[in-house]
This record gives sequence, structure tokens and C-alpha cells, in this order.
Amino acid sequence: MARPRQPPSPAFAEVRRELQQPWTITAGDADMMAERLHETAQLFDPFARKSGLILAGKNGYLVIPRPDVGCGVSGLVLDVLLVRPSNDDARWNLRVLHELAHARLDAAGPHHTHADVWALTLALAIPRHAYRRHHEARHVPRWVVTLRRQVAQVVARAA
Repeated sequence: MARPRQPPSPAFAEVRRELQQPWTITAGDADMMAERLHETAQLFDPFARKSGLILAGKNGYLVIPRPDVGCGVSGLVLDVLLVRPSNDDARWNLRVLHELAHARLDAAGPHHTHADVWALTLALAIPRHAYRRHHEARHVPRWVVTLRRQVAQVVARAA
């Protein structure tokens, strides 16, 4: 007996809309940035539950949980990521990866979109070298895996 499909997460719909907005970087750029961050961190398992904290720490960022912050405010203090906490480990990890993406794109230059940030977030969550193992990705919400797969399919069709 098949399980009934759950309705899509509101976050999935919101991020999908964001990704449909114009990008200033390419998916290849996002993949390369993510690969560099992963190489610097020498992360043994990109799907580790705390991969965001490890990536951030090994790339010189201090992560501070702050319940009073929103998205993208980390650039206010150099090398510090202010991240809204979550009781859900996968959501917390995604938030850390997202703020790391904001910080890296801010450091690369002021001209990028929130779609770029989400593209990099997805590439950080499921890096290209581990993409074939994306079914093992339990460190982020399942909808992230779906969006990463969709972005990869669009890129493959465009190539």
C-alpha cells in the first residue's frame, strides 16, 4: 500500500519561486564555490547532520544562534554567521548552509540575488561530487533534495 503524498512544504514553494527569479551566477559557479568550500573543510561526509557547522567552522566562520535574526544578516559582522535556531536538526543545518551561502556571495561581491544564494545553498547541501548519493541526504529537509535534483536537471537540459 502506497503512502499518501504529503502536501509540499511552504518552504519548498517559496524557495522554488526564488530559484525561478534571475540569477547573476551560473549553476556551475555555485557548484564550483561549493566544491571549494567542501575541499577547504575536508568534510568526510557531506551528508553529516552537522555539515553546515563543520563547513562554516573549517572555512573560518563562527556560527551564533540568534532567535531575533532573519535571513542574510550575517554580513553585518565579518566571519560570523547569525542563524535563527530550530528544534529540527535538518532545518537548522539548512539555515546554517544558507547563511554561509549569503556570506560567501557577499564576500565575492555585492551584486547577487537571493536566487543565487539558494543555488549555492543547494550546492553546499548536496555537492556535485556527492550528487549521485543524494538519496542519503538526511541532513537537510527532503524538499531540498527535490530542488537540487530539479536544478541539476535544468542544467543538464541546457548543456
